[in-house]
Amino acid sequence: MRHTDETIDFRLGSAQVAVPVLLGMALATGLLYLGLRWTADPMTAGELRTCAYAVGAGVIGVLILPRSRGARLTPECLVIFSPFAQRERRIPWADISSIDVRRSVGVRRVRISLVTGERLPLAAPMSFLDRHFEARVEELTAWWDTHGR
Repeated sequence: MRHTDETIDFRLGSAQVAVPVLLGMALATGLLYLGLRWTADPMTAGELRTCAYAVGAGVIGVLILPRSRGARLTPECLVIFSPFAQRERRIPWADISSIDVRRSVGVRRVRISLVTGERLPLAAPMSFLDRHFEARVEELTAWWDTHGR
């Protein structure tokens, strides 16, 4: 999270990105190993080691690549970043009707509702591996109270 006098950025931390990737790649490697174990051509120790190296390289890649998902609070609007969107989405504070926290699969995430009825989940802040989640939600709500209501 980056702070300046005029903006606050919420981004996912390295662990919040790397841990799910690591677990997914390890699970995929394990399933591949088990699948090949009962075939006529089981996986050798060298092939398993190669898969483990690929998992490690994937995690390192995730940690090195910039995290482009998140939100920025400005005095004028809430800016939402997405890795697949062509550009950021700017939502004026006055267009936000509510901010709430939803739980899904044990992870709490912030969801904003717009006056148009549209509901948008924010990528960050997210409670998974974030000790300061509650403080970040309070900060987001305070910005909305100050600049939009």
